[in-house]
Amino acid sequence: MSELVLFLHQFVDSVVGLVDGMGYLGIFLLMALESSFIPFPSEVVLIPAGYLAHQGDMNAVLVCLAGIAGSLVGAGINYYLSLTLGRSFILRYGKYFFLSEDKFLSLEKMFLQHGAFA
Repeated sequence: MSELVLFLHQFVDSVVGLVDGMGYLGIFLLMALESSFIPFPSEVVLIPAGYLAHQGDMNAVLVCLAGIAGSLVGAGINYYLSLTLGRSFILRYGKYFFLSEDKFLSLEKMFLQHGAFA
C-alpha cells in the first residue's frame, strides 16, 4: 500500500473517530466553525457523520439537525461581526488585504447604486 493511501486511510479513521467521540455537539461546533469566518470544509464533518449514521452509530436526522443548527449559528456570528465591525474594519485594515480605502468606497458606491445586481 502506498504511503499516500496509508496516510489517507489513517486521516479518515481519525476524523471518523473524532466525530464519533464528540457526537452531535461536535458536529454542531465544527459546522458553526465552518460557517463563520474560519475556512474549514464541512465535508470533513458531514461525510464521517453520515458514515456513522449509516452504520447505526448516530441518528441521521439528528446529524442533519446538528449540522444545520451549527451552520446557522456560525453564519449568525459572521453576520453579527460583519454588521458591527465590517465597515470600520475594512477601512482600517483593508490595505493589508489589497483593498485601499478608495477601492472600498467605489465598491460601496456601486452596491448602493445597483443593489442586488452588483
